[in-house]
Parts: sequence; structure tokens; C-alpha cells
Amino acid sequence: MLKDNWLTSKEVMKALKITSCQLMHLRVSGKIKFKKIGNAYYYLVEENSLND
Repeated sequence: MLKDNWLTSKEVMKALKITSCQLMHLRVSGKIKFKKIGNAYYYLVEENSLND
């Protein structure tokens, strides 16, 4: 499947302390990299994004 640098929606919402609606807006605006596999979204964690 996906390597360790991909997080589920639930993990991202918990880490960023945001709602599912806010996460959806980040996806739609292109501010967060993601893949959709089936009905699930997975989000890419990049080294440089952790330092922002």
C-alpha cells in the first residue's frame, strides 16, 4: 500500500487540529497533497512541510 509518509484523514485532522470540512478545503484549494484510494484519502507528509 502506501509508505509511512502518508497519513489518513483522521491522523491529519488530529495533528493539525482541524475539522473534516477544513481538511476538504485544503484539498480543494491544492494546499495539501493527497491521493484518493477507494473512498479513503491519504495525505503526503513532506520533510520541509514539518518545519513550517
